[in-house]
Amino acid sequence: MVRRLLVGLMAAGLLLAGGPPAFAEPPVTETIQHKNLVDTFVDVLPSCQPGGPLYTFTVTINHVEHSTTFADGRIHGGVTQTGTFVAVPLADLSLPTYTGTLALRNSFFIQNGQNVNNTFTYSVHGTGSDGSTFNTHTTLHFNVPPTAPINEFFRCH
Repeated sequence: MVRRLLVGLMAAGLLLAGGPPAFAEPPVTETIQHKNLVDTFVDVLPSCQPGGPLYTFTVTINHVEHSTTFADGRIHGGVTQTGTFVAVPLADLSLPTYTGTLALRNSFFIQNGQNVNNTFTYSVHGTGSDGSTFNTHTTLHFNVPPTAPINEFFRCH
């Protein structure tokens, strides 16, 4: 009888000394949204070919950042921007002015402080005041396997 009592007390003591059972902390999710952000900058028209005449762009975008951070430090996240633009020729006013739409998406996975997977896409469509149009789509992807070289590709069309 005394032995059962001692075993029972010892088991209860071990349970109480260890505290409550451990459970994984839930991930922390954060979403940030901005609407109707306006930015102005000078650049060339989006193209798969380098160079071109300079344009002053005014873009109006909606911007969403989303991330999920896990207790072990892993982070899944992404940024999305969608909007419209006006592009006015900077120097040669005989060139057409363009209006159009754009969409940008960047998704990533970080582990142990290193970006191990990233995919970036960018699509833009513009219509010129002279009736001309352009469409550009860009995809960039890379991943970093733990024991292999970096895998990456880039495509613009």
